[in-house]
Amino acid sequence: MEQNKEKVSLIIEGGAMRGVFCAGVISTLLRQEIYLDYVIGVSSGSANGINYVSRDLTRTKASFVDIAANPAFSGMKYLLNGQGYFNTKYIYEDAITTDIPFQFESFKQNPTSMKIVVTDMETAKPVYFDKDDIATSAELGLKIRASSTVPLLMPPTQINGKYYLDGGIVDSLPIEKAIADGNQKHVILLTRPRGYIKEKQRFSAIIRRHLRAYPEVVAAIEQRHISYNRSMELIEQLEQENKAFVIAPDQLSIGRMERNVQRLDAYYQYAERAAERQLPELQDFLSSR
Repeated sequence: MEQNKEKVSLIIEGGAMRGVFCAGVISTLLRQEIYLDYVIGVSSGSANGINYVSRDLTRTKASFVDIAANPAFSGMKYLLNGQGYFNTKYIYEDAITTDIPFQFESFKQNPTSMKIVVTDMETAKPVYFDKDDIATSAELGLKIRASSTVPLLMPPTQINGKYYLDGGIVDSLPIEKAIADGNQKHVILLTRPRGYIKEKQRFSAIIRRHLRAYPEVVAAIEQRHISYNRSMELIEQLEQENKAFVIAPDQLSIGRMERNVQRLDAYYQYAERAAERQLPELQDFLSSR
């Protein structure tokens, strides 16, 4: 697989089902053969990232739109039996090999670097799983699951004896990591409209009880709005320096728990069109020095 843009990162924000916007944008990038050399994804952004790296156009839609039609995808019965509101076993173990199979060999053969952001529950620090260290599709599914493990909605993910949660708790917009890894320019896919300012976690009392054995994680959740807004300020500064290009929705018509296939499909198509409108500017950004 040939790359055509080097030293440019693709940063993909999470947001559960709001990630369907990024899926639509990635569809446009793939159809236009815009292949960046480095990808870093957070939560649902990591699920989008593996589809971009494997260059699987069909799966970009299937894993965010079609999957919602399956009764095994989500529901209170899965939450009550310990699998999580979003059925982690189906999404990250079953679907990846059956209903919407993932092309693992294409993923591994692509020279694109990829990092998956997770939160270490013991330290409340980010961990960046590297594509090069992932040997099987089962291991990949487990690490994507870890990155997407939302507290309260999903049980913590265990990998090699350690427990992990959603990477967005400690690094929602990993622009600093992308810079530290040597990228000079950045394409950033957001799941909220521009100008969004994150506020302090509203359900902190519930979170505190649920995670009482992990006070550092509770503190990170309660301070998440500060780190998120600081990252957005850095991104805006980089935009002014022509070092960042942001693609974000003008409107937010779905929530993170959306399950309506028609609404998801409409938003996916909206994202494709939004990315298409920005293509001339994006091409100029990628070709400029």
